[in-house]
Amino acid sequence: MFDRIDRVFLPVRSAAAAEAWYAGEFEFQVAERRGRETDLRIGDGEALLTLIETAPHAPLGFLHEGGHVPCYNFYTHWEDLHADWLHARGVRTTEAMNVPYMNVCEMFDPDGNAIGICHEKAESLYHTRHDGALPPMFHRVLAVFIPVRDLDASIRWYVETLGFTLHHHWGQGADLKVGDGETIATMIVMDPDVHRGALRTAGESPYYSLRTPDLGSAYRTLRERGVAAERREAEPGGLLRFHVRSPEGVVIRVTEQSPALVTAG
Repeated sequence: MFDRIDRVFLPVRSAAAAEAWYAGEFEFQVAERRGRETDLRIGDGEALLTLIETAPHAPLGFLHEGGHVPCYNFYTHWEDLHADWLHARGVRTTEAMNVPYMNVCEMFDPDGNAIGICHEKAESLYHTRHDGALPPMFHRVLAVFIPVRDLDASIRWYVETLGFTLHHHWGQGADLKVGDGETIATMIVMDPDVHRGALRTAGESPYYSLRTPDLGSAYRTLRERGVAAERREAEPGGLLRFHVRSPEGVVIRVTEQSPALVTAG
C-alpha cells in the first residue's frame, strides 16, 4: 500500500527565508515550491523536507527532550556531528549523546525547530559508508520517531493496518520499514506523562507522510480496515493527500503525486 516515507514537515514563519537558510547552510536543493509549502532535497536522500508556512508560528519541538527524541532526524557521515562547525555558524545544539551504535544531538533552526542529527557507527544496522570526496553534512532523513505506550499493540497496528515491516525490535522500541524506502519509523515506548507531552508536541498536524502509488485504493483499504481517514484534498501543483490517525493519536499524511499534474518549481 505504501512504498516509502516521502516527506517530513517543518513549520516556518517564511518559506522563502527558511529555504534560503537551509540552502545556504547545508546546500539543500529546492525540489518544488507549492503554495505555502516548499520541498527541499537533503543530499541524495529519498525523503523531502517540506517547509510549511504557519501563522501563528509554533516551532516543532521534542517528543521527549530528556530522551533525545525529536520528531525526526538527519543522518550525517560525520562522527563529531559537526558540532564545532554548527556553533561557529551560530546554530545552537544540544549536548551530544554517544552510545555504542550512534552519536546523536539536536540542532535548532532560526524558527526554533528542533531537528535531530545522527551518526550511525559502523556496528549499526543503519550505518552508511561514504567513499570518495567530502560528504555533505546531511545525507538523508534517517528516521521518524513515533511515541507509543503499548509497543506490541502499536507494532501490530502499523504492520497489519498500514503494511509496515518490523525490522528490529530492541526492547523499549522498534524500527519498522515502509516498503523499500530508506527512512525508517522508530517507535519509542514512553510513560503516560511523557507520551501525553509527545502528542502535544505533535499536535493536530502531521510531521511525516507516507507515499502510495494509488491514493484512492489506499483510502478505500484503510476505511475497510476501520481507520478514520479524512477526505482527500488536492494542493496547488497536483499533490493529493488525506490524513489518518494512529490508535495512540499520531496524525499521518498520506500522499500521491501525479507527474502529469505537478508544476515545476
